[in-house]
Amino acid sequence: MIVCVRKCQFSLGGAACLIAGLVLAGSSCVDPVVDEAIEALGPEQAKVPPGPLHRPGQPCVVCHNDESGEAGPFTLAGTVYLDALSNTPVGDVQVTIIDSKANSFTSTTNCAGNFFVRPSQFVPVYPYWVEMNAGKVYRSMDTPSFREGSCSGCHADPKSPSSAGHVYLIDDPENEKPPPSQCP
Repeated sequence: MIVCVRKCQFSLGGAACLIAGLVLAGSSCVDPVVDEAIEALGPEQAKVPPGPLHRPGQPCVVCHNDESGEAGPFTLAGTVYLDALSNTPVGDVQVTIIDSKANSFTSTTNCAGNFFVRPSQFVPVYPYWVEMNAGKVYRSMDTPSFREGSCSGCHADPKSPSSAGHVYLIDDPENEKPPPSQCP
């Protein structure tokens, strides 16, 4: 609805915009597939307000797209977890995106394990690859991404033939340890 009202404000006068807004209120003016994907995410977690720490592990770009209103779009975003079996997010991980033109950008995960890249910061030329660094721990993505800005678009839980499982930093938690985090 925010997108519809904004488009209306530019194309119609005040009263006409109000009428158009009321007519559109009962229907979707954005892509119904996107609306359905957003609805499928479910409600926010209790006590986690919308913002950089919310919805870890979910497909960020579903909501943070060109029509996202106040939240603003992301070109890439995701969540990094400790290991393949853990749901423990890891903060302070340097996530570097390298695109097919050898341009790169580095973002750092927050305490929810989330990182995001805004279009004003970096727009990769597909395909792109990802590397992660946290102290002495280094991982790189084995294959490039050709189509997806949300890491969980391909890296969703549970791991299956259609998903690589969530993004994680440590292969072997018994032998590898991330550096101490500044997160509580």
